[in-house]
Amino acid sequence: MRTSFKTAEFGGQMNDRATRHGWRGTIRHNAMRRSISFLGLVTAATVALATLTTTPAVAAPPTACTKYGCSIVWGSGSGRWIADGDKMVICDGYADGYSVIVRADIDLKPQPDKWHTSGADKCTERSYGNVAEGLDIAFYTCLGKQSTNYILPGSCSPVVAHGST
Repeated sequence: MRTSFKTAEFGGQMNDRATRHGWRGTIRHNAMRRSISFLGLVTAATVALATLTTTPAVAAPPTACTKYGCSIVWGSGSGRWIADGDKMVICDGYADGYSVIVRADIDLKPQPDKWHTSGADKCTERSYGNVAEGLDIAFYTCLGKQSTNYILPGSCSPVVAHGST
């Protein structure tokens, strides 16, 4: 009786898998099993990484730029509301001879104007005191002259509304 290649390959013992699928079938089966295991490992690692690196989105503080932009160009300036501390950060973005002013309403009540007069490429924090939580705030930024309370026509930003203080 002639020994088959399959029998010789498996040490003379007939193996069920070798008999049904041949030795190549065994190799393919093991390779497939390794591929599935590797795919499962990659999937699990991806899910774990996504879970670890997912952080809640933090919204940027609302900012109003003058009609001309926030910085670098003539007439630029900005006002940025910081709810933690109830303050406005006012920045002058260009040495154009004008100060930057922010006008705000909190809970539909006009607030004192907040000016930045310290020069270009600088910012000033201006406080609104201890504002109650949950009130609506809306504000806009313009160019002007504090000494005469002059607002440069056409320089104001659109109104920026922030949900609450």
